[in-house]
Amino acid sequence: MFDTHCHLQDDRISARIGDIVAAAKSAGVAKMLCCGSGVADWDGVEQIGAAYADDGVVCAYGAHPFYLENIDLGGSWEDELSKRLAADPSAAVGEIGLDHAVSPRDDERQAEIFARQLKIAERYGRPVSMHCRKAFGAMMAILRDNGGLKFGGAVHSYSGPPDLVDELAELGCCISFSGSILIPTNKRAIASLKKTPKDRLLIETDSPDILPYGATGPFNEPANLSLILNKVAEILEESPKKVAELTYENGCRLF
Repeated sequence: MFDTHCHLQDDRISARIGDIVAAAKSAGVAKMLCCGSGVADWDGVEQIGAAYADDGVVCAYGAHPFYLENIDLGGSWEDELSKRLAADPSAAVGEIGLDHAVSPRDDERQAEIFARQLKIAERYGRPVSMHCRKAFGAMMAILRDNGGLKFGGAVHSYSGPPDLVDELAELGCCISFSGSILIPTNKRAIASLKKTPKDRLLIETDSPDILPYGATGPFNEPANLSLILNKVAEILEESPKKVAELTYENGCRLF
């Protein structure tokens, strides 16, 4: 399995990183995309990626819309992001995106930083991992203006409507599902999953957040990916083995 979105550098779980990676491997998780949230945690991502590269950890660096307070639009953060991508040819760009539910927020600032990160990803030929909450109209407009994702990307923990799935795929996006798919009342996610093209389907934990129903907490970790896999397989009426192989291949092709 490939956990295509997690935050192993997060302070809530990073002290247990060795145990977490070992548990993930024992559970059948062969690869993990460790996504940065902002300039302040990129060093942590880099250190974990270096220490656990042989265990399947792949790095991603990006500025999440929650953590833009240290981003100076005229500053050096873009140079720092570019430097890290140049140093690691396997690194992706993420977690980036838009969030119109966070408060307070600056939609224009979010959009500007998101668009700049898309351009950096394109410059270095890298895929992106994108966050979007209550901002799908704005995100779609930016992706269209950008000409889509030339090197691909994922909308992580997809929460949008099923009728956007086809256009997102046309714009170069994969659709990733997290532990929220286990919520019985989450009918929109279930409908979106059923509409997702098989070659665009990904699974993730978003560790340490979105602890799946039935998992031992208090925090989520990549070893719980099998719970998500099994639910996705049940909804799609496929075998877990087939879904594991499919999503692993899709993840490796993208990241």
